[in-house]
Amino acid sequence: MASLRPHLRLLQRLLMPLCAALLCSCAHEPETLPNGQARLSADEAQANYTQGLAEYHEGHYEIALGKLQAATDSDRLKPLQATDARKQMAFIYCITNREAECRAQFQAALKIAPDFDLSPGEIGHPLWGPVWRSIKGEHTEQLALARAESAAAAPAQHKMAAGIREYEAGRFKEAAETLAAALKEGLPQKSDEILARKYAAFSYCLETHTTQCRAEFHAIFALDANFELLPSEANHPGWAGIYRKEQAAAKHAAQK
Repeated sequence: MASLRPHLRLLQRLLMPLCAALLCSCAHEPETLPNGQARLSADEAQANYTQGLAEYHEGHYEIALGKLQAATDSDRLKPLQATDARKQMAFIYCITNREAECRAQFQAALKIAPDFDLSPGEIGHPLWGPVWRSIKGEHTEQLALARAESAAAAPAQHKMAAGIREYEAGRFKEAAETLAAALKEGLPQKSDEILARKYAAFSYCLETHTTQCRAEFHAIFALDANFELLPSEANHPGWAGIYRKEQAAAKHAAQK
């Protein structure tokens, strides 16, 4: 056995450079994405992001999409850049009448940064504004509902969450009763009260209790004169007329 040791040491010295070369080669192989394409380096991702923004502002939307998509796929952008890239892609998709893709990019931006929002000027845009307000509103409601269902939530918040779940299940009478109990008990935040009253209004209207439905919308506008339903909710035939009347009344009162 001892006689073999010099030969083993010689073999080890011969193999070590080969192993090192193989390891070095593997380390420099480009990473690949699930679609089989090479993953961009950090510098390449940054360059694509910058070029994508420039192409967007020049109105070259498809080129911009390609650049921005490559940059986001790399997963090498900083969070602020990644949300901005998603936002610009959403704008392009909405401008080019691809609403599903527009919604998906806005949702991806919120997944990266839950507090992400558009500027006041961007929110009012006629093409992507309604899509964004719908997605942001739904996102905000889901966060509020998650907080209300958490162990740290107040008992009234638990009741509010239960009432909303009853509404979503189509049990409108039970929803209205549970939400009324939550409101009577007292919700800790104004945003919670508005949310509870909104679903109470929906439930009352769908149960054809018009007076109670109107009272809930009236109470909402007393809390927030600028309150708006989500675009997906505003034109519902069950409550749209009552909602519009109470909204107009609140605006008229604010102008006095």
